[in-house]
Amino acid sequence: MTFSPLEERIDILQSSADRFGELIGSSSPLREVYGMLERIAPTDVTVLLEGETGTGKELAARAVHSHSRRSGGPFVVIDCGAVAPNLIESELFGHEKGAFTDAVKARQGAFELADGGTIFLDEIGELSLDLQPSSCAPWTSARPSAWAPTNLSRSTSGSSPPRTRSWRRK
Repeated sequence: MTFSPLEERIDILQSSADRFGELIGSSSPLREVYGMLERIAPTDVTVLLEGETGTGKELAARAVHSHSRRSGGPFVVIDCGAVAPNLIESELFGHEKGAFTDAVKARQGAFELADGGTIFLDEIGELSLDLQPSSCAPWTSARPSAWAPTNLSRSTSGSSPPRTRSWRRK
């Protein structure tokens, strides 16, 4: 198995462990996954986990979080497929009182709640293509904004293949 961040190709060795976080199993393919997750966990790279529904993407994201230096921070999960398209930006970025008709008070968004920890955007591929770029804005925008947490640098996203693309912030 190989992991290819940007243009660099890295060979991933199998882990000797038979578990990683709550993921349990000793098959060769699982040990390759553990090896990859063990190598990714201590970094601050943005991670895209792909797999069919029920394959353990959230468990893998939690394991990466718990093995990272951000493990003391929050782990926030947003199920993008369960949020109405007209509410996703408010869920992710929050809003101020009066921003729209039903905004009776200011509300923190998931990115702000995850500051210093990890945000897991489950089923990001379920978002319409026009909403996917705005959900990845914290990693694609070079300029600061009022809603952008100052310490957020880890994101994991899960999706059923092959409908998503990954974005990475330098």
